[in-house]
Amino acid sequence: MNTNLDINNNEDTIDFSYYISVIFKHLWILILFVFIGVVIATAVNVLTQPVYKATVLMMIDRETAGRIDTTSFGSWASDEDYYRTQYKLLESKSLLQKIHKNLSLNQYPEFADPNGWAKLKKRLKIEPVTRSRLVNLEVSSFDRELTAKIANALAKTFAADNITNRSFITQDIIAALESTVKNQQQQELLNSIPQVVNSDFIKNLKNKEIGLQENYAKLIAKYTSNHPEVISVENQLKVVREKIDIETKRLIQSIKIDLSGQFAGNNIRIIDEATVPDNPYLPRKLINLLIGVVAGGIIAILIIFMIEFLDKSIKSSEDLERELDLSFLGFVPTEKLKKGTKEYSFMLSKDNPLYAEQIRNIRVMLNFTLANFKEKAFLVTSSVQSEGKTNLSTNLAVAMAQTGSKVLIVDGDLRRARLHKSFELPLRNGMSDILSFNENDGNFNEFIESKFIKKTEIENLFVITAGINPPNPSELLSRELLGKFIQWATSKFDIVLIDTPAILPVNDTLLWGKYIDRTIFTVRHGKTSTKMAKIAIEKIIKANIKILGGVITYHKKQGIAAKGSSYYYYYSYKNKKKN
Repeated sequence: MNTNLDINNNEDTIDFSYYISVIFKHLWILILFVFIGVVIATAVNVLTQPVYKATVLMMIDRETAGRIDTTSFGSWASDEDYYRTQYKLLESKSLLQKIHKNLSLNQYPEFADPNGWAKLKKRLKIEPVTRSRLVNLEVSSFDRELTAKIANALAKTFAADNITNRSFITQDIIAALESTVKNQQQQELLNSIPQVVNSDFIKNLKNKEIGLQENYAKLIAKYTSNHPEVISVENQLKVVREKIDIETKRLIQSIKIDLSGQFAGNNIRIIDEATVPDNPYLPRKLINLLIGVVAGGIIAILIIFMIEFLDKSIKSSEDLERELDLSFLGFVPTEKLKKGTKEYSFMLSKDNPLYAEQIRNIRVMLNFTLANFKEKAFLVTSSVQSEGKTNLSTNLAVAMAQTGSKVLIVDGDLRRARLHKSFELPLRNGMSDILSFNENDGNFNEFIESKFIKKTEIENLFVITAGINPPNPSELLSRELLGKFIQWATSKFDIVLIDTPAILPVNDTLLWGKYIDRTIFTVRHGKTSTKMAKIAIEKIIKANIKILGGVITYHKKQGIAAKGSSYYYYYSYKNKKKN
């Protein structure tokens, strides 16, 4: 039960080796797109005009004092509202127009426009420092000196204008307050200040003044100006008016003192002025190169996996079973032979146990399948050429001979003979000669045994090569002599293996199938088209040839123990047990 549990858990493990193998399979795509990304990033770095950035650090305090009447005009709802207002004022049209005009920015191409202030606004960035009253005022430009100049001018002008912007009185009132000798218009303006008008003490005095003026008018109508009562009212009026004047001056002096504190204490201060930047802010060369590499890599990987998704070739046992409806017999790994070594050398040494184990695994699966047949003879074919059927035939024949069975392997491809090269045997005296037999040559069986059976260095393994290429392979294979040959071979050997041509485009394999109605079907990993394989299988089935199973050849070595292979569960369980 524990073994089954371990296997089931391994099914849910992500097989990164498969994805890595897919990427390495199309490594040239990855390298190409990374190179393109680097080239584009380099072009951007070279062609982009350098942009410089200068920064002024400012502090903006929360301001509530200094107004003439802090209760009459309300207050800020929150610090957030106040600071948002200040940030908007920093990028206001009036302020930017003033800077644009004062610095004569029209002479610079990047700001030379009737709406140059709008271009300046695009180059302005306000960055508040989190959890503080500090703010960074950033200005960017193509001119390094101009960048610092604009930033400093903007900060200083904003700080200077702040006094007027946060004052709720007009410039006329400020001038009247600061004047030592006031004309009648200035005096009337000061008398109209709300603090003077709304003073209860002055209101009472003015009401009293009005009463005295009414009484004076009545008395002057009765008496002359020298009358004692008239003089008394005049004196009272003089005293009241002096008191009104004194109280008004006192209030105005109080306002001046209040405003003097306001003028002296600006709530906006420049902490660090902008300096001329040494290096450009843009382009960011290293970052651009990194983006080019990463973007190129991502695009390449997407394309690689899109190619894999669109690739309809056979790549796994699931593909073989699902797409071709064939039983899976095993994989044949991709192996590079050293120069001078034989094609079946891996079956004779212990240098590559995985390769030999895969061939032996196919042998075991095949023995189970052939158990139902009296004659242990079968074909090996494929849909098209170069799918590894001869390599499989050679190594499988060696593996079968190693069990003690007497094995005959025949090169059934009279058009493109190759088996003689695998065993390093002469091509002459092969199947084309056997099928050219006539009655004058004597007994057919003795004719074959006389000179056509070639021994190999492998005990119990014998080979019949294809012979010299005949001009008419199909006609030779159509002769009844082929049936006699098969009858002889199955009577003399325990196992007969025929390495036949590909199904497409010739029908030679189907002619062999008249006498041996069972075959192994090989597909090349990642190369064999599902469509072509289906066409070939359909032809085999129509010829009443039974397909014993499918073998995937030239399989990548790292994928042998991947999900879907016959060894995945064995190796994963074995490794887990070791750990």
